[in-house]
Amino acid sequence: MKKIALALTISILCICLYAEQLDQIVAKVGRDIILKSELNTQLQQMKTSGVPEDQMNPITVLNGMIESRLIVQTARDEGFEVDASRMKEAADKQIQEVASQFENQEAFQAELKKAGLTVLELKDYYIDMMTEQSLRTQIVDKYIKSKIHITEAEIEDYYQEHKAEIPMRPALEKIGMIRHKIEPGKETRSAALIAINKIKDQINEGMEFDEALAQAKASDPTISGGNIGFIGPGTMNKDFEAVAFSLLPGEVSDVVDVDYGYHLIKVEEKKGEEINVSHILKMVAPTEEDIAASHQLMQNVLTKLQNGADFAEMAETYSDDDSTAVLGGVVGEYIAGSYPALFADYVKDLSVGEYSEVINKDNVLYIFAKLENIPERPYEYSEIYDQLRDLVMSSKEQEYYADWINSLIKKSYVEVLLER
Repeated sequence: MKKIALALTISILCICLYAEQLDQIVAKVGRDIILKSELNTQLQQMKTSGVPEDQMNPITVLNGMIESRLIVQTARDEGFEVDASRMKEAADKQIQEVASQFENQEAFQAELKKAGLTVLELKDYYIDMMTEQSLRTQIVDKYIKSKIHITEAEIEDYYQEHKAEIPMRPALEKIGMIRHKIEPGKETRSAALIAINKIKDQINEGMEFDEALAQAKASDPTISGGNIGFIGPGTMNKDFEAVAFSLLPGEVSDVVDVDYGYHLIKVEEKKGEEINVSHILKMVAPTEEDIAASHQLMQNVLTKLQNGADFAEMAETYSDDDSTAVLGGVVGEYIAGSYPALFADYVKDLSVGEYSEVINKDNVLYIFAKLENIPERPYEYSEIYDQLRDLVMSSKEQEYYADWINSLIKKSYVEVLLER
């Protein structure tokens, strides 16, 4: 047994010596070595994956490899782990993304061959890189982020020191909107309510629920309904459910007002938390008169604006978009030409103080306005506070990380043998 062990030791030693003869050790990192062939492979893999040439200085890349070895060694010693299957999946996606940049698969394979790599070697590169990134993140969270505390004074100091480097806030255009959804008018809803109440009266007088529905359908195509079947909480409109789950089996509700009409609801039976429900629905939709009235209202608003009415006051009075009406109709501030798709075509050619025509999009009427040109200016501290805080955090992370790496280098044996 001792002879076998000795033979294995001699064999391994010979292999290592032979490798050193064929290759060159460029760095020693604790219990690991980095060979020149590994460095060359790393450089080639970086090139194939699209890393810019100016980021592939051999010394810089080698230092990165040393750092990675230290991180992996420390992470493994500390018991950090990564999900190997997720790393493989992510590497496959990355390779697919790189391959998609070539005209076809043959061109991708040709580029790999020219670089002296295989798909599997490129995949191994991505797996190693992503594994190292995952371990790095875990270490940063444990040893670095948890120790970083940022004060308001530090953020303010950073702002003052770098104020000249911060880009200007670009020129913007303030855009306004008045919105009016075409809805059934009072008379339309009133007529629908009268119709559903007549059906309710028939049921109260003894007519069967199904018979009342059939009779109503025969004379009014806007009435629908029937048995829905068993439903549980969270299945239907909340107003519908609030009434339905309060009924006893066989009971018919009073008229239930919902956005799209009026319901009569009957619970046929209950089983646990579920109920078997039937209903009669009288749909309420805008009539031609309602549509015409909405258009006329918005046309009147536009005329008033064109005659000098204050846009903010008109928006607060007539717009049914509560989130913008309280802001005087202001939708937002945008770089010229970079408007949301909703109104891009309608404001791109407007001058300040001009209004679009009344626009109908899916039964919602709009008037858009270009309210103000806001010139380029420096950002105020409060406007970029979050970004400044992130920058200070990032700067501290890098500083703490560099200190931590240096402490690892001091604790570990690191020797760089690559000629500069």
